[in-house]
Amino acid sequence: MSLRIERVDQSNWYHIINLKVHPSQENFIESNACSIVESHYTAGWYPIGLYSNDVLVGFAMYGCHEQDAIWLDRFMIDKSYQGQGLGHQFLVYLLECIKIQFKIKKILLSFTKENKYARSFYERHGFSNTNEVDPKGELIFMYHCSEV
Repeated sequence: MSLRIERVDQSNWYHIINLKVHPSQENFIESNACSIVESHYTAGWYPIGLYSNDVLVGFAMYGCHEQDAIWLDRFMIDKSYQGQGLGHQFLVYLLECIKIQFKIKKILLSFTKENKYARSFYERHGFSNTNEVDPKGELIFMYHCSEV
């Protein structure tokens, strides 16, 4: 399987805003359209499409680089492609890409405490609870990067 990421631009933004999570997940993540708008009005965000074998299957946004850390602020796989292991494959791939691009020590993310699946998913991939919450009241988890 061939994985790749592409920055959101005029060629793919419309397809990306039409990706949707499963209805049970809608309250846990901002829409892709909202995220893309945020990236245009807040400096330092990188919105990207996630492609598997040239098929757009998901969206992510990372950025807000601070000292030795960066935020993985959005990460979603379209409901049509969930349950196929793509979330795992893309998270591993994306973590490596971010580490190489920014030479950072930590990757941070947050999610609502009600999102039990996200907690389990990110813990399985090496993220740990910082025992802090962000301004929206979401739990902050951290991934410690090994030396690049």
